[in-house]
Amino acid sequence: MPYHVNNDRHYSSANYQSLQTSLQRRFARNLGLGVSYTFSKALGVGNNYASVVSSYFSPRRWNYGPLGFDRSHVFTLNYQYDLPNPGARLNNSVLKAFADSWFVSGVTSFVSGPPFTPTLTTTTAMEISGSAEAARLTVIGDPRLAKSEKSFSRNFATEAFALTPVGSFGNAGVGILRGPGMNNWDISITKRILIGLGEKRGFSFRAEAYNVFNHTQFSAVDSTARFNPAGAQVNQTFGWFTAARNPRVISFALRFAF
Repeated sequence: MPYHVNNDRHYSSANYQSLQTSLQRRFARNLGLGVSYTFSKALGVGNNYASVVSSYFSPRRWNYGPLGFDRSHVFTLNYQYDLPNPGARLNNSVLKAFADSWFVSGVTSFVSGPPFTPTLTTTTAMEISGSAEAARLTVIGDPRLAKSEKSFSRNFATEAFALTPVGSFGNAGVGILRGPGMNNWDISITKRILIGLGEKRGFSFRAEAYNVFNHTQFSAVDSTARFNPAGAQVNQTFGWFTAARNPRVISFALRFAF
């Protein structure tokens, strides 16, 4: 009677490399600014396959690629601006009540999308690899598209993927595509209304808007190909956007300080 001995080795490694820059303008002349930019790469063994120990491939070869939190570019701008006070300059009490003591602040972020690995299913639950190691897609071309070629229903070249033949594992690497990034503007406007002498007592009215321009920010893509027995890809939404981040949210607050 033949005996089989399996030797599983749990293996994990990761590395992070980045260029980090920042510029600060301390608050002066009614304006404060902060800018930061990071260009980075986070690679390792894991991602969506972190809990899988392959019996057929070395982890470095089979599961090495961009990690789920990898973001190639991260740009952030924060600012605060105290608007001019025309009422105080003109010594006009009515104008001062309405036009003075306004403040604008906000955070703007531009962030690259996360990596993801397209997967596959079949209409007949076909067993492809013949093992506990799930088969991956077979890449037959470059799935990446130029920005000008992308649309809501075409985020990557779906025709670049094919059904993996029975008895093989496919050749799709980890994190070969990128999901949608983020382009977000959060802004707040504050008005101070003093009561009496000094600056200790008064009201503070604050209006905040998250995603102030109501810019559509998609957050997920259908990345699962579905093949029929003839090898045709039949998932009509393969490569489509499937989810979005929150639309514009506005909040108001009134506070009394004493």
